Amino acid sequence: MFRAHFRRYFLLGILLSATALVFAICAVRLSGIAADDSFIHRRIARNYQQLGRPYFNSDQRVMVTSSPLWTVLLAVAGVVLPVANPIPWLELTFVLVGATAAYLLVRGGLECEGFSALFYPAVAFLCVCAGDLPSALDQMETPCAVALILAGSLGIVNKKNWGMPLLVLACFVRYECVLLCVPSAIWVSVRRQWSTSSLLSSAGIGLLGAAWLLWEYGTIIPNTVVAKSHLYVMTYQQVVRAFISSTARAVLCLAIGWLWWLYGRNRRQQQNPAAILLAVFGASLGAAYILRRTFIFSWYLPLVLVPISIAILLWTNRTHVRQGALGAAFAGALLLSYAAWDARLLLAAVHGTPGNIPGFQIAARVHEYRKVGAALYGVCPSGVLMSSEIGGLGWEFHGKILDGAGLASPEAIRYHPMRVPEERSNGFLGEIPAGFVRDRHPDLIVSYDILAESALPAARSLGYIDFSFPLFVPDDGVIRNSLWGARRMHVLVAPDGHCPPAAIDQAVRVALER
Repeated sequence: MFRAHFRRYFLLGILLSATALVFAICAVRLSGIAADDSFIHRRIARNYQQLGRPYFNSDQRVMVTSSPLWTVLLAVAGVVLPVANPIPWLELTFVLVGATAAYLLVRGGLECEGFSALFYPAVAFLCVCAGDLPSALDQMETPCAVALILAGSLGIVNKKNWGMPLLVLACFVRYECVLLCVPSAIWVSVRRQWSTSSLLSSAGIGLLGAAWLLWEYGTIIPNTVVAKSHLYVMTYQQVVRAFISSTARAVLCLAIGWLWWLYGRNRRQQQNPAAILLAVFGASLGAAYILRRTFIFSWYLPLVLVPISIAILLWTNRTHVRQGALGAAFAGALLLSYAAWDARLLLAAVHGTPGNIPGFQIAARVHEYRKVGAALYGVCPSGVLMSSEIGGLGWEFHGKILDGAGLASPEAIRYHPMRVPEERSNGFLGEIPAGFVRDRHPDLIVSYDILAESALPAARSLGYIDFSFPLFVPDDGVIRNSLWGARRMHVLVAPDGHCPPAAIDQAVRVALER
């Protein structure tokens, strides 16, 4: 029995150990590339932990988080884990859980031993790691959602009581998971696989989660969902382009997918239920994003691509080497752009050079926001600050923040969508509306010029004193000094507000030079 278990799980142990080591290196060496949005979750969790209010602004009952369970986990981790930032440890845990669930899903469908029993589960494991790593380093909630999706699917396949409860939990991490939870519940009902404990647990989690949201926010729909639907104006072509990293890779995926459909898929009448559920979920979610013309952030895509890649492996005829190779190639091709991105991340981590990562400017802007936010809070903690990017800035500036994009300030939504090109250059730029500046007249406005194209002239006309600074902190050593067409970072101070302009200018300059 020991030898059988050793043969079955020794590769999984090696993969888990290697992944933990690689992730630890990346988390330490690339800790500064967290996404701006991750600090929105962190600020809400900090307020919940310290004040008992899961709000972005402590005096404003608005559901800013779009991932309530993730926010609660961050608050709990902040209490339990005695480290400055517990998020990397949470990310590592969920990456390993998701990858293990994928391994066991694919391993469970193999009746044979030998090469096939090692190769295909390993491919599934690596697919999850490849898709999760960028989101994990962004410190976003996607690895948590993927882990619950795959672990819940594993439970359904094995007829375990914890399968459906995990899928219900996934819905409170990413609301999109409803597209998997509902079909799975129907499947379990049709197959008469509900047990009393599973049914009660699933219903209890759903009701408890909804009750908590209604108690804390008075709604179960995040304000961010409403705000983003008004903020971004996207074409179908732009949304589709987010799924297609390059034309060559798209053609490669289509070619391999066609060959897999003709020669590689398992044609048995009865398929693995997880393959069907995961494939339907990924395809329907991708279609929903496109039909609703959703602005696709990088951490959205693994929710579509990872479930489909695991479904392909489950749907492949793995008893024949050539057919199995087509399935593995197709699953890998879907995540090829992630594999290339992961390779760049790993190389940067090994050499300790995060600045060499393509697109490092996205992270470097967060560093500047944090320094500016800390400087402003040190000089004028009672001031009201307005911006359209509130993550890193809001993490350091603990005072009241008005969100021009509307995510944390519902009153700003009525000014959106801003017209293109009269008020902004592109429909995917989250800008500060000029009308919002005129109506609220904040003490401070912080923004890159490209994100305040109409707000800057409006503020100047109201007498705001405009201090401008370079795009990035000098210590970051950004080689390509450009970001979305921006030229300068602006800090505007109201002449009749609570904040002394000269002190603001001096504090920000000193902070950026450190």
